[in-house]
Amino acid sequence: MKKSGIEIPEAEIIDIEKLQLDGENPNKMKKNQLSALRKAIQRFGFIVPIVTNRDLLVADGEQRLTVAKELGMKQVPVIRLDVEDVDRRIIRQILNKLKGSHVKELDQAEYIRIIEEGREDDLKEFLILSDKDLEKALEDQESIDFENKYELLIEFDNEENQKEGYQKLTQMGYKCKVITI
Repeated sequence: MKKSGIEIPEAEIIDIEKLQLDGENPNKMKKNQLSALRKAIQRFGFIVPIVTNRDLLVADGEQRLTVAKELGMKQVPVIRLDVEDVDRRIIRQILNKLKGSHVKELDQAEYIRIIEEGREDDLKEFLILSDKDLEKALEDQESIDFENKYELLIEFDNEENQKEGYQKLTQMGYKCKVITI
């Protein structure tokens, strides 16, 4: 399917035994991460399809496939792309690496919202956080009033301009945080 000239591939349901691995996936998970992934799939379903080339060689989703097998699944959703092997490898690198980075303050705000909804245990279970880990993640967090908080993100072209902008805004009475991404 195409929308606006960009391909939007549809997932198809494929028998697990037809999927192949090349044994060269650089993305590895520890046992506790696989356990958390297993719990997430059991809780929310298989919500992210596996990505393969036309020959069903996996580009992305090796850990999801491993968990699906452990759970006794016979079929999984697959996005099958008509690409050469080198493109499959490029796709694997893109999907493994281009995930962005987390801004501590925004993570903290998200955690607080989840905790306020009574879901702290889920947060700890799915993100493999101990009580101490969660406490540390929330350190230095000021009380956030979500109803009356307005934010402005300003991008500067260099550190000097960032310092100058920060000083001017704080002198004007604005509460500022410097976040380097």
